[in-house]
Amino acid sequence: MAAADAMVTARMSSEKKEMGNRVLEELGTNASQVINQLYDLIIEKKALPFPEEKAQQRSFAPEEIAEAKAWMQRLKVLPLDNSYATMTDDEIRRERLASRGHFEGWGVA
Repeated sequence: MAAADAMVTARMSSEKKEMGNRVLEELGTNASQVINQLYDLIIEKKALPFPEEKAQQRSFAPEEIAEAKAWMQRLKVLPLDNSYATMTDDEIRRERLASRGHFEGWGVA
């Protein structure tokens, strides 16, 4: 394997770092060695060596769903302006600037 020429940085509380380093020292290793071993295992297995926590899905009461639907139906639906649909980004910018009077007196339409 190639020489160690890259660094991995992680954020954690200083208390966690100190406690973890003490345990690692008791185990005869250090954070750098453990992280290297973790990366080796992830590369080999293409998975994490511990179970991933899955987010719990929340159930919604029928009343909550009805309230959300009613709220959505009260929203105003604005018509889409398709006048820009066939324009390039530059053409759109130019049109918007012109509509604000930025080209008046320049002889630019």
